[in-house]
Amino acid sequence: MRRFYQESWQGIPFTTFAYTHFFHLADAKFYAVFYEELFRRFQNWNDLPKAWRANKRKDARWLAKRLERIRTAKKEGEPVRVLSIGCGVGYMERVLLEEIPEGMDLYLNEPSTVGMKWMRRLIPSHRIFIGEPPDCLSPDIHYDMIYLSAMDYCIPQHQFDRMLAQLRHMLLPGGEIICLSASLLVEQSQVAGFVNFMKNCIRCLLHYSGIRRQQFWGWRRTREEYRETFRRSDLKNIEDGHLEDGFNTYWIRGE
Repeated sequence: MRRFYQESWQGIPFTTFAYTHFFHLADAKFYAVFYEELFRRFQNWNDLPKAWRANKRKDARWLAKRLERIRTAKKEGEPVRVLSIGCGVGYMERVLLEEIPEGMDLYLNEPSTVGMKWMRRLIPSHRIFIGEPPDCLSPDIHYDMIYLSAMDYCIPQHQFDRMLAQLRHMLLPGGEIICLSASLLVEQSQVAGFVNFMKNCIRCLLHYSGIRRQQFWGWRRTREEYRETFRRSDLKNIEDGHLEDGFNTYWIRGE
């Protein structure tokens, strides 16, 4: 695992709306203020960066194809049930609803209720869980698919292990957990680790001198660290690969 930092997201510099922390992860308050700023700048999903939308659209369509295969194995009239963990502004979820307009019950999770502004127009409130999973989720609902899209980086390892292990118990028979990662760490050699450590020391000096303030954003994980995390959570039939979505997004799934 390797720590990494962000100065902005969706073209919004963090220093314009919040105090950045070099050693502490962004919390729910940070995201609430960020989404308020995002909704002030963007009126709807179509205003978001074109390349980002194209990437997320391809990822959502990849998920939709997997869901269609699950649907064909179900009884007639029985919906496929899906949970998105940390859905953000919900662009992928909007595409999923377009791809599968009928026969899917979509549930959402997001730590900040502010970020649900657009999705509340499409999803009833009883299918939206606000807070940290799995504690905020209903234990009585089980799913054919639970997916995490480009959000695992902000989860500490012990919490990630616990979350996946508990989410596994929320799967229906034959269900799967999928993690799409936008933060894959390709190399973790001793030399690369030392170079990254020195870079972080420089980042720290620049941050506290006020020259270049950055927010501690989370951790990059290697492929083997993802696979080991899934194994520790007792997930079976683990598979992984990369999507042809313009960003070479890494994916891993287990049952």
